[in-house]
Amino acid sequence: MSWSIPAHPTYFHEFKSYFDTCLYIQSKEFWVAMNRSEAGRNLRSYPLVAGLLITSLFSMILSINEIFEVYSLCIDAGLSREFSYLIDFSIRFLSGAATVIIVIPVLLYLSIRHLQLREYLSRDLMFSKGISLRPILAGIISALCYFAICVFVASRLGTLQIDFNLLLDLETGLGWILFLYALVPAIWEELAFRGAIMNTVRTKYSDNVAILASSVFFGFFHIIAFTLVGNIAMVFPGFIMSTLFGLTWGYTNLKCNSLLPGILAHYVIDAFGYAFIYHSLNAAESLVGAFFITTTILYPVITIIFANLLFKRKAMFHHQGS
Repeated sequence: MSWSIPAHPTYFHEFKSYFDTCLYIQSKEFWVAMNRSEAGRNLRSYPLVAGLLITSLFSMILSINEIFEVYSLCIDAGLSREFSYLIDFSIRFLSGAATVIIVIPVLLYLSIRHLQLREYLSRDLMFSKGISLRPILAGIISALCYFAICVFVASRLGTLQIDFNLLLDLETGLGWILFLYALVPAIWEELAFRGAIMNTVRTKYSDNVAILASSVFFGFFHIIAFTLVGNIAMVFPGFIMSTLFGLTWGYTNLKCNSLLPGILAHYVIDAFGYAFIYHSLNAAESLVGAFFITTTILYPVITIIFANLLFKRKAMFHHQGS
């Protein structure tokens, strides 16, 4: 006995509708619509709350090494100084990577579906923007501005002494280890604050508000980090400096429509700045304060002026409500 479906238009349309629905569910358009319908059920709808949570979580995760004294544990275990540094760096780098690539998108979307992760990488972290000369040039100029300001201020205060042995010799300074450690804040802090947080805030507020908010969160991040490791003396200076530097990098990033300026400037300053500021920060207390205040104020002002002069065509793009 064989079964057959009656040749009736109703059955045909019902089956066609069923298969069309199945195909639609598998399509990108369906998940985009789902994302929009779920907008009120994830933290992207509350960008300032999301920024505060990301900042708190990120600072705690990146402070794990100091809290548990990973480097000291490796030394006590009989490992060499170089290998202990490598283990400590690897944990820091992988912790930052896991936080930015996995933890933050889950926190923002309360999910990790493929399309949302792809949207997070392309929209919030700007991975789809590609690499061009403009942002690279902006990042290099930003770092050079900082070094020029440090040299000028230190020479005026009489504390100028540039010592590259601090960067090259592992016995007298941090040596090549510093070039590795500088990757952690340059990559993961920039992606977290100028990427995820700033671009999340831009979905609801203006670019200026997003730059300011992400910079304050960046400063708050350093307050938590310094407090967790017991370096209370650096809490207030760290907040002021990181907030103003965050304003600088956020502005140049949006000016060039890329995260590269901030990443490059952050890396070069962290990797090479030690040679320029070490002796100034170990001078008399009054000179240290004058050096810190002057460089911290001049750097954002001069860098933003240079960014406007060199990149007159505004590359900021409208990101609200996207």
